[in-house]
Amino acid sequence: MLEDTIVALATPPGKAGVAIVRISGSNAQDILKAITKCDSEFLPRYMYLKDIYLKDIVDNALTVYFKYPNSYTGEDVVEIQCHGGYFIAQQVIEMCQSLGARMAEPGEYSKRAFLNGKLSFDQAEGIIDIINAESEAQAKAGSALAQGKLFDIISSIQTELTDILAEIEAKLDYPEYEYSDSDNMIMLNRLKAIENNLDELLQTKISGLMIKNGVKVAIVGAPNAGKSSLLNALTNTDKSIVTNIAGTTRDIVEAEYIFNGIVFRLFDTAGIRESEDVVEQIGINRAKESIQNADIVLKLIDLSNPQDIKVDGKPTITVYNKIDLTDQPSINNDNAIYISAKDGTNVENLKQMIFDNTMVNGYNTSQFYLSNTRHIECVTNARQALNNAINTFSTTTLDFVVADIHSCWQHLGEVSGVNSNERIIDRIFEKFCLGK
Repeated sequence: MLEDTIVALATPPGKAGVAIVRISGSNAQDILKAITKCDSEFLPRYMYLKDIYLKDIVDNALTVYFKYPNSYTGEDVVEIQCHGGYFIAQQVIEMCQSLGARMAEPGEYSKRAFLNGKLSFDQAEGIIDIINAESEAQAKAGSALAQGKLFDIISSIQTELTDILAEIEAKLDYPEYEYSDSDNMIMLNRLKAIENNLDELLQTKISGLMIKNGVKVAIVGAPNAGKSSLLNALTNTDKSIVTNIAGTTRDIVEAEYIFNGIVFRLFDTAGIRESEDVVEQIGINRAKESIQNADIVLKLIDLSNPQDIKVDGKPTITVYNKIDLTDQPSINNDNAIYISAKDGTNVENLKQMIFDNTMVNGYNTSQFYLSNTRHIECVTNARQALNNAINTFSTTTLDFVVADIHSCWQHLGEVSGVNSNERIIDRIFEKFCLGK
């Protein structure tokens, strides 16, 4: 355990029925005894109803003590559940500080859990994702990380790499021992099998990033095609201003909805047309940028005044709008749908079509997905180092191959924290809130 003791509010500040103050460190129980004026020992993991004495105020609170190492941080931990509200909680924190605790830094509880072997890097990042989750899929992805699924995958690969390194080192240390070509081929095939595993893991990153960050959907079309009405219909809001004046939307309007547990982020763009209006032209340029940044594009066409626009290089659904104003047949297919954004006709079917035409369609809750850009970078670097080792296995000396395999192992270790340094540790845990 670290010598100093930290304290912070573990619940959001503001008025509430209960506020939880968390204390972690070697003096946690002594502080609890002092603040409750209780001389007897607190049994671990028992809830006690106690009076807590704060300057000129006495509050009635629930208290619980977790003895190390059976706590979140791996240290002695105390939680005081006082009445909610800024003043009382702040008084508890100030009293703890007067008794020797210091304010925790952002993420310091989880950082201590990592340093005490209670969490790996990726598990800690999974906790961040759970806290920040806005949808079921995001929560499940964070939960998979927090449960150590990526850690298990990475650890298994590192174990295999360690075995291979041991065999190669033995060759280097005992050159008099002859290894057959078949022995070398077996080792090379083992490296290729690991490369395939890394490739399979990296193939999940597109879906993983969509799950974590949301699917980016650009709504584009000619002026007055009904883009703002469609955004409002998809999100069941009045987010975008709707008028019959062409060019009403000048800038990007963003909104989101959740469908099948996935967040879809919509971008209502300016109508694309030739314009000499400087402000409108800026909006049109931003609309074109939205197409480039989107995961999928909804190309909206007004059936009462059809004007097509060109969209290249992106999955696209052609949405024929304003069927309420025409007598044209509504024949939907895989890449086209007829709707009325005004009265909501076929809007739910459009949501299903958007889902079906993105990488999240095949989302499998039993499979692990890379959804963290840091993890993706580490695994990509590991895969490149391993590829270098494979390509030079038969053309150079084994000491060069060993260097590349070591590099692969190190990059993978940056995911789990097995190979960590202080800079990476600080970068991970500064993302947490104070009480975590």
